[in-house]
Order: sequence, then C-alpha cells, then structure tokens
Amino acid sequence: MLTAHAFVLPKRNEMMRNLCLAILLAFVASSCKKNKDEVVPKEPLKTAAVSQQVDKLINDIKIPGVAVALVGPDGIVWSKTAGMANLEKKEAVTDKTVFKLGSVAKPFIAFSVMKLVEQGKLNLDANVNDYLPFTVQNPKNPGKKITLRTLLSHTSGIIDTAYERHLAEDFVVTERDHPAPISEYIRSMLEPTGKYYSPDSFLDDREKAVYSYSNVGAALAAYIVELTAKENFDTWTTRQFIAPLNTTTLTWHLRDFASQPYAVPYGPALQPWGKYSMVDYCTGGLHSNLTDLATFARMLVNNGNVNGKQIISASSLDAMGQVQYPDIKSTQGLFWERYKLDNRPIFGHSGDVWGSHSLLYINPENKRAAIILYNRDLEDDQRPEINKLLQLLLTL
Repeated sequence: MLTAHAFVLPKRNEMMRNLCLAILLAFVASSCKKNKDEVVPKEPLKTAAVSQQVDKLINDIKIPGVAVALVGPDGIVWSKTAGMANLEKKEAVTDKTVFKLGSVAKPFIAFSVMKLVEQGKLNLDANVNDYLPFTVQNPKNPGKKITLRTLLSHTSGIIDTAYERHLAEDFVVTERDHPAPISEYIRSMLEPTGKYYSPDSFLDDREKAVYSYSNVGAALAAYIVELTAKENFDTWTTRQFIAPLNTTTLTWHLRDFASQPYAVPYGPALQPWGKYSMVDYCTGGLHSNLTDLATFARMLVNNGNVNGKQIISASSLDAMGQVQYPDIKSTQGLFWERYKLDNRPIFGHSGDVWGSHSLLYINPENKRAAIILYNRDLEDDQRPEINKLLQLLLTL
C-alpha cells in the first residue's frame, strides 16, 4: 500500500519547470561567517568572478551552502565549497557533503534504456505496451502510440497533474526510504483500476504532440527497464553505471549514505525539510557529494569512459543529446536538455526537489562539465544568480 506521512511542500513539477525555463532564458540572453574550501587549478584560469559569485549566493541570496566544480577529462579542474550544510548544527559544506540531486537522476533512466536498446532488448519506437503486463492508453487520445522515445522526451501525453495532487500525502516519507516498489507505484497511477488512476494524468494531444515535463512518464520508463532487465532499477543501475565509477555516495537511497555528512534541505524561509524520500526515487532520488558527482561528470566528458572502463557507449550518449522533436521542444533530447552558450552546444540536466538543487551541464567542445549544488529553495527572481554562476563556470 502506498502510504506516507503528510508533507506540506510546493509542487515538484512546477519547481522543475521554473528552473528549466530560467536556465533557458539565461542561455539565450547570454558574508555571514562561512566555510570556504577551494581547489586551485593546475592551469591558469580566471576564477575570481566565479568565486565571487559563489560568495554572493551565500552572503546576498542567503543560500546556506553551495558546492561547485569545473570538471575536465582528468577530473576536477577547479572547485569551491562555501557555507553551511546544517545551519542548526553549524556544519560546513565540504566536497564530501551529500546533496539530494533531484532530476539529475533522469539521465540514468535514459542510460538504462539506451543500454538495453544496444542489447536488442528494447526499441525506442515500439509501443510501450509491448513491454508491459497491463495496457497504458491515453483516454483523451486512445489512438496515440506511447513509446520510450516519447517518454524520454516528455512528449508522451502523460502528465503530472494527478501525481502532484497526491505527492505530499501519499508519495513522500520522512527519515526513511519509501517502501513501495516502482511497479506498485506505476500501476497505481496508470492502470485503469489503480488507486490513483485519473484521466488528469493525460493530455488531450489529438491535434499535435505537446511537450510536458513528466515524472510519471519517466517512472514508467524506469519500470520498463526493470521488466526488461529482470532486476530492480536501483540495483541494476548501480551495477551497470555507478559501481564501475568507484564512488561511495552516488546512491539512490537514504540508507546508502546514513553515516555521511548531509546537506539539510531548506525552504525559502530557511525552514529545514529534513531527510525525505519519494516513491519515484528513480526520477528524483539520486544523491551524491561533489567529489563523486565530479567522477560521474568526468565519465560524461570522456564520452562514457572513465579509468579505461566504457560505462556507456559514446553513440548512446550522442543519441541522448540529439533534439528529438525540434518543432515541439527545441532543446529536449532523451532526458538531456540541449542549449547553446555563446553559440556553443551544451547539454545536461538540472535537479529541483524541495530544498535541494543541482545542475550538471557539459560543454562537449572544450570537454568541460559544470556542477552546482545548493541546499535552499529560491524565489524566481533569485534564480538568475544561479544561472550566472553556471555561465561563468562553463566559460572558464
């Protein structure tokens, strides 16, 4: 049974849409006592402006804690941590502090799908019902074929309206991992006899396909991975993609880093949200410290290879970065967002859950990746300061 402690929170999907829009606009447009820890680059870089922007986030925007890194083919080129992971205990952010990464989890769904496509076990353009033990059909557009390609590009017609309605009360638990499996959650949402099934989970897209960011659609793709791999999503992705990185905090569940320092998530009024987990951990439940996420970013910069291990093929990474439906959403790949920064292509994903936020973007031309982690919800008019930091990092 899907049950949880009531959790009063802003809408997750709305926060994600706002962050994506703010990043897009930024690219198109081209202290209190604190801890600071900075890695000096081996090569000369003009990092003063980046460092000052981090300080501004702490001093002026009042973000409790920030961790940022610029990553190249050989690892971290420059990094800085500042502020507090835990205001109440006065614990400083370090490169070992674990942050919730939110939707930076979604590329792992795409990695999984693409690996199974390479193995001939999945087809991006097949009807998802070919892989499911029940039928998923849009009641507002019953003739539409829902595919993995449409799920991974947020154009399937599955939306988060009903999900948002039940999220705080039924899909989130505090101080522990949510016990329900992905299979139970997905069937409760999309099977017509399911507890949370509603026509509100679907768009009327009969006239034309529509882009709508969908956590439910992403979780459906993860469920198909489970069915095809015959293994739980967390254990399969850990074995396939995370374990070869030799990281310790790049994990799906709270129990996996119980003894590690943790960046407490804070609301806009600096109210602590505490530790929490969601039933759809596959779409937003990833965690990591800065050091381990930099190892993951290094793998991406090196076209899927790290320490001589090919974690994911370069061709799959390239396919993920290709815009799928430019007439619908000109920046959306397969769970990668693709933008232009100073006329140079960049791709990546952001994560936006309550009190914890992350950005991971890669510039393939100069083989650099930028990471930003911070632990407070921001007002919309404060987000440009985060985007400015991202731009400064990616243009170093």
